[in-house]
Amino acid sequence: MTAKVFIATPCFGGLVTQVYMQSVLGCLSTAQDHNLAFSLCMMGNDAVVCRGRNTLLDKFMNYSDATHILFVDNDIGFEPDAPARLVAAGKDVVAGLYPLKERYWDGLTTAQIMRGETPATASLRYTGETEKLHETPAAGGTLITTAFSGAGFMLITREAIQRMSAFYPETRYNRIEVPTQSLDAALGRPAEHPDDGGGAPHALFDCTIDEETGAYMSEDFTFCKRWRAMGGEVWLDTSLVLSHSGMAQFSGNPALRLGIALPDAALFRQMQS
Repeated sequence: MTAKVFIATPCFGGLVTQVYMQSVLGCLSTAQDHNLAFSLCMMGNDAVVCRGRNTLLDKFMNYSDATHILFVDNDIGFEPDAPARLVAAGKDVVAGLYPLKERYWDGLTTAQIMRGETPATASLRYTGETEKLHETPAAGGTLITTAFSGAGFMLITREAIQRMSAFYPETRYNRIEVPTQSLDAALGRPAEHPDDGGGAPHALFDCTIDEETGAYMSEDFTFCKRWRAMGGEVWLDTSLVLSHSGMAQFSGNPALRLGIALPDAALFRQMQS
């Protein structure tokens, strides 16, 4: 069966990076090799990234027949087979780790160099990087679970979104300028949607304050927390080599962190805070 992947990209200002565009063209050109079908949807006019993600999620759920949504941010570069590898993982929520757009020249970087990582990647920190990544044996496989992941390169199944929408009916929302009821009428959809994961848009990606810790949660971390609260798991494929572009291009290799124990776990937590 062919998996249908809906590539969803928030791109404020209607702009994407060169490496992103080359990566998308690369995966489209190899789609048949992996028995995949791709569609591409961009959100170029919304300065609020969480709202943009939710709008893309609505387009995926209600205006496509795709089996998976793949969020790819407009500054992420990836190998042509990276989407296929996420699909092949067979997980409801699985993502790749991409580096933050900054280099860190500190004790943690020095420790990682001393343990065999090259300076080019030792100075990087990754979205979703946790102590568990360092504790996982390098020979134990490329997939690990995590508490949180960035959504810059994240694959989610349609079934997962249906379950979350039904589990969190309070996330259903209307656009201020276009009430859901008016949009429903214009599109010929039923005015009332049961909370079964279909119909109305749901703000599953939204910034929140963690009730237990008081931490400010980005929209992707909130999504992960909500999914885990339902009993779901968030997976990372550490084998994916992703780049994150800004004023410079930061190309990571998170697999190098597997099995490299941290010299001081407290130091790691301090560096991540």
